[in-house]
Amino acid sequence: MKQALVALCLLSLLAACGGGKTVREEPAKLEEFAATAQVKEIWTADSGATAVKLAVTLSPAVDSNVIYTSDPKGRVRAFAADSGQRLWQTRVKQLVTGATAAGDGLVVVVTRKGEAIALDAKDGRQLWASGVSSQALAPPAIAGGVVVVQSVDGKLTGLSARDGKRLWRYERTEPPLSLHGTARPVIVTDAVLTGFASGKVVAVQLQSGKLLWELPVSQPQGRNEIERLVDVDVSPVVVRNVLYAASYQGKLIALDAQTGRILWSRDVSTYSGMDADTANIYLTDDRGNVMAFDLRTGASVWKQERLRARGLSAPRHADGLVAVGDFEGYVHWLSSDDGRFIARHRVGSSAVRSQALAAHDMLYISNQAGDLAALRLEKN
Repeated sequence: MKQALVALCLLSLLAACGGGKTVREEPAKLEEFAATAQVKEIWTADSGATAVKLAVTLSPAVDSNVIYTSDPKGRVRAFAADSGQRLWQTRVKQLVTGATAAGDGLVVVVTRKGEAIALDAKDGRQLWASGVSSQALAPPAIAGGVVVVQSVDGKLTGLSARDGKRLWRYERTEPPLSLHGTARPVIVTDAVLTGFASGKVVAVQLQSGKLLWELPVSQPQGRNEIERLVDVDVSPVVVRNVLYAASYQGKLIALDAQTGRILWSRDVSTYSGMDADTANIYLTDDRGNVMAFDLRTGASVWKQERLRARGLSAPRHADGLVAVGDFEGYVHWLSSDDGRFIARHRVGSSAVRSQALAAHDMLYISNQAGDLAALRLEKN
C-alpha cells in the first residue's frame, strides 16, 4: 500500500507529498513558438489495449527493421518499422506489464505473475517460459545468450536465451518504501549494469551473476520514509566506457564502468530516464525540467523549464535534437545545443510515458492508449 501511494504521488506530479496534505504544481501551459522544423507522421498503428488507468508503461522495442509491442492483456505484436504493417500478433496466456525486449532473435515479455516468456521474433511462436521472482516493470536486457530480468522485489535474474533455464540470481535487500518502478539493466560486453531502490548501482558478470562492484549513487536522508527515497529507477547510460547513473532525490554521477571509480557527481533528482550523445547527457528531473550536462565534467549546459509538471518522459537524443513526451500526448523537440523549442506534435491525447525509440531516421512514439506512431522531422 505504501509503495502504491508513493507511485501515485509522483506520477500525479506532486510537488510535495506528506503531512496529510498534497500540494500540486500546475502543469506549465504550452507556449507558442516559431517552429524551425516540421513533423511528418509516417504511419500510425494500434499496439494493443489501453494502459491509461494502470501503473505500467507501454514500452515498445526495436530490433533491426521491426518494432515490437505488448499490452496489459498479453497481446504481443510486431510491426514493420518502415511502413507500420503488422507482421504478426500473438497472445500469451497471462497479463503482462508492457515491458517489451527484443534481441538475439527473441521477443521477451514478463507477466504480472513473474514469468518471463520468450517468443520467436520472426513469427511470435512461444519458445519458452521461465519463472522469475516477481513482475518486472522495466524491459529485460538481452545479449550474449543471456536474458536479464530485474523484478520489482529487487532481484536480478539471468536466464538462458536458448531455453529459459535460470543461470544465476543476484539479490539485494531493498528498503520497505520505494518508487513504483525499476531500472532497465544494461549489458556492456560481459557485465550487467543496473540500479536499485537502495540508491546503489551495481555491476555483475553476465554469465555468472557474480558481483564485480557496487557504488551508492546517493545516501538516504530526511525525517521520514518519503524524504529518504533514493531509488535508482533510471537505466544507466554508458558512453565510451563511462557509466552515468542517477537517482531520485540524489545525484547524477559519472564513473568508470570497469572499476566503479567516480569521475564526477551533480545534485539532481530524476526517475524517468536519460540519454546521451557524444557531448552531453540529457535527463528530465522530477519537476519536469529538461536538463543537459557536459559528459566530461558534469557542468550544466542548459535547462528548459517551460515543460514543468507536464509528466515528461525520458528524453531521447536523435539527429542533434532532444525529444520528450508529456501527459497530454505531445512530443516536444528541443535543440541539443541550448534547449530551445524546435518542433511539437501530438500523438493522440493520452500520456506519452515511454522513452521514444530512435531508428531509421524516425522516432517511434507509444502512448498509454496503445497508439504507436512513426514520426520524421523535416527541417525548414
